[in-house]
This record gives sequence, structure tokens and C-alpha cells, in this order.
Amino acid sequence: MSEHSIRQLLDFARRSVAEGDWRSVTSRCITVLKSDPQQAEAHTLLGLAALEGGKPEIAVRAFKTALREDASFAEARVYLARILAANGQFAAAESEAAQCVEKISGNPVLLDTLATLYSRIGRQQKALLLYQQAHKLAPKNVGILANMAAVQIFLGDSAEAATALKRGLQLAPDHYRSHWLLAKCHRSEERAAIQAQLNALLSLTQAGTPQALPYLHYAAGKLCEDLADWSAAWEHYQSGATAQRQRLHYSNEQEQEVFAAVREYLGAQWYRESGKNAGTESKNEEVPIFIVGLPRSGSTLVEQILGCHSQVQALGELLQWPLAVKHHSGNRDVALHSPDSIRASAKKPPVALGQLYQKNIAHLRNDRRFFTDKLPGNFLYLSLIARALPRARFVHVTRDPMDAGFAIYKQLFADAYPWSYDLEELGSYYVEYQKLMQDWQDLLGDRIYTVNYETLVADPQGATRALLDWLELPFESACLKFYQTQTVAATASASQVREPIHQRSSGRWQKFAAQLQPYRTVLESAGILPPG
Repeated sequence: MSEHSIRQLLDFARRSVAEGDWRSVTSRCITVLKSDPQQAEAHTLLGLAALEGGKPEIAVRAFKTALREDASFAEARVYLARILAANGQFAAAESEAAQCVEKISGNPVLLDTLATLYSRIGRQQKALLLYQQAHKLAPKNVGILANMAAVQIFLGDSAEAATALKRGLQLAPDHYRSHWLLAKCHRSEERAAIQAQLNALLSLTQAGTPQALPYLHYAAGKLCEDLADWSAAWEHYQSGATAQRQRLHYSNEQEQEVFAAVREYLGAQWYRESGKNAGTESKNEEVPIFIVGLPRSGSTLVEQILGCHSQVQALGELLQWPLAVKHHSGNRDVALHSPDSIRASAKKPPVALGQLYQKNIAHLRNDRRFFTDKLPGNFLYLSLIARALPRARFVHVTRDPMDAGFAIYKQLFADAYPWSYDLEELGSYYVEYQKLMQDWQDLLGDRIYTVNYETLVADPQGATRALLDWLELPFESACLKFYQTQTVAATASASQVREPIHQRSSGRWQKFAAQLQPYRTVLESAGILPPG
């Protein structure tokens, strides 16, 4: 086959990628490779087809083959890095990414992909620079503008984010993710701007796609809440939650199986028997502080306070621990938490798991002895973490159950917490969480310190001093000025920790007491709340 014919086939394959016709992509690339087995571009496009088909292992082989044939073919390296990051191999992903930044400097799509990778592994400043570079090359690409704005929000620059999002909405008035992000940027006093965006949203919700509706309704709910229109706010939150729940393949029964597996395989008996396989302490070993609980309960605030201490590094919400559990167990299940991976992990020496976790976060660490990992769902694994990382300490952040439930329900999460979009499922999860945390408290005793959100916001200095005393760290006034720091808070609570501590959110659930009754009923039945 001539070089011209190969180029034609590859161009056709590229068009098929844009159209989502992966069968055509595969067919054309195989034809090319029969003629030229060393064609790196064909191997790369085959890898993309495998990735879209849910076969990441085949995709990895294809990308590695492409790089073996042509080490300078940066596109393959970008996609390889993306898979490594998705698998929790963040250090390896960053190493691959660093090799191709300059080589893709003229390609906005690959720059956008690489920026998203850097954001995923916690390098938000690097991500922002790449998004800005991509935006300069493709100023009318609304997706790039939205991605850039999301990082700006995480970095505390809501004004710049709003400017970018408004520019994007001028180009694409129905871009639902931009509307959702812009709603986060508004201050409640900006009533005219809020009402203008709300009017635009209301027309869009009438004909929104299943994918768009959750974003549009959650954005509208937030704006209505800003306007103190409580009834309309609830209608939108409920519509958004219902739309999102319909898109998810979630089973409350399977969730119960995860909790049951934790109790059966990682409970008190396992903890006692696994002591001989636990990690060993050394004088210079770092001290992990796992901040756990439920999302939207104050964990970001606690981390920002600790992260302003001169001896503590705040690492944010890391996926490294659950991914380490999954990989250590050898489980290839798609789910992040599964009974199989929990059962398999219980059979392996915890010290190896601790070493894998430390290896996977090494690229993020600085020289501070203490560091925080605040993925709320790590509460599932406290016994395992305690054995794998003997110096680990656990800060459990609690909040009034009704305030916590409402705060969770009104938030559209990225790819997490599928139990949060139905009030009864939310209540069921809360009950299981509460029971498991009591088990851990009984088992681990003073390795767990409880911070109550309401107490923290009522007496920030007293609560902060008590927490630092427990960690055996001296009090530093900088901890109370966390809102002035540049520390990244890449969570749903990012905007709240950019201002001084306040109590505006406490008791907010009472505006929606009647609507929240299905959730409350579940908690009352479990004895968590008194009948009322």
C-alpha cells in the first residue's frame, strides 16, 4: 500500500473517531497495520477504540506498541498517561506526561486532555497553565473554557472563572456544564445576575437531554436558594437528583454487601490476627492524617485548617488508598469498592499495601512530616489503614445528620456517591456509615479524633487548638487564616473554604424539613434521630 493510501485511511479513521464510529476506526487501522506494522498512529487510534470499548488493558498495549515503534509520537504517550492516572499510578502518569508537554504545544485537544490528567493527579496549577495554552489555540472551544474555569474555581479565583464561563455561554448558550459551574461563582447579593442566569436555565430545563438535566436543575436549585426561594430550590434539587439517579447503575443492596464485607473480613477479629503482619514504625516515618466521614460535612474545612500548619501538607481528596486496595487485591472489578477486593485485601500482608500507597503518593509529597488525605470514603478501611500505616491518625468529621443529609442531597458530584440522589438510599447509607464508624471507634480508640462541624464553626480557635493538641502539634495562628492560603481545595466545598468560618449553613435543612422527611424517617427507624 502506498504512503498516500495509508494517509488517506488514517484520515478516514480520524474522522470516524470524531463521529464515534469505533468499528470503522478499528477496521481502517487494521488495514493500515497489515501494510505497515510500524505505523504508530494506527496503533494509537486502535488503542483509543479499545479504550472506548471498555478494554483499557488492550489500549495500554496498543499505546506502548505505538511508542515502541515511534517514541516521539506524543499522542500515544498522552493517552497512556491518562490510563495510568485512571488506574491510580499517578507517579508513572506524571512521568509520561512530562515527556510530551512540549511536543503537543500546538494541539489544543491533547493539551486539554493532558491538563485534565494533571488536575486529576492534584497538579492544579500545572493544569491551569495547560488549559490556558489550549484556550489560546482554540478560543471558541467551550469545553476547554469550562475545564479551565473549573480549575480556577478550585484555586479560589471565582471572578476569572465566571469571566471564562460567560464567554463560553455566549458561544454556546445551552452548555449545561458551564451553567452549573457559573452558578457556583455567584454571590448571593448578586441578585440581578442570578435572576438573569436563572431565567436562561428555566428555558433550557424544558428540553434538556438526560445528560444535561442534572447539571441544569442543580444549577437552578443553587440560584433559587441564593434568592431565598426555598420551594423552587427544592423542586430543582429534587428534579436534578431524580434525573441523575436515573442515569446511574446503582444498587443499594450491593452497597450493603460492601459494608457487610468490611465487617466480615476487616473487622475486630481480622485486626487482632493481622497484628503480626502490620507495618513497623521508624523514627523518621511520616504521619498520615486521614480525614474521614461523609462528604459535605466539613472535612475540607478541617483539612484547610491543618494544611496551614507549618508541619502539615494538605494533599486533598486522593483516590490512591482505594485504588491501592483494589490493585493490591488483584481485583479487576470496575467498582472502586467491592466485596471481592475487600476480601482479597484481608488475606494479604497490610505492610505491602501501606508501601504501595506511600509509593503512589510520593510524587505529591514535600518534606513536611505530617500530611492529610481527606477522601471521605476512606472511613470504610480504617482497620486496614491502621495496620498498613502504623503511624496513621484518623480525624472523623461529623455534622448534624439533617444538615449533612441536605448538604449532600443538593450537590451534584462528579463520579462519586451514587447513593446521594435518593433520600431513602441516602438515609440507608448514613445508617451504615454511622454503625461502621462506631465499630471503628470501639476498635481503634484514641487513634480516632472526632471533630464536630457545628462545634468547629462556633469556636474555631478552641476546636483547632484541641485538634492540634491531639496531633501533638503546636498551635499556629495561621491555621485560623486558612481562607488566605493558596492551598488547593479541589472538592465540592472549594468556594466555602475561600472565606472566614461562618455558620450560615448550620440549620439550613429546616427550610426543607417536610421534603426531607423520607430521609429523616430512615434515621429515626435506626435510632439515630428521635421521632419528630
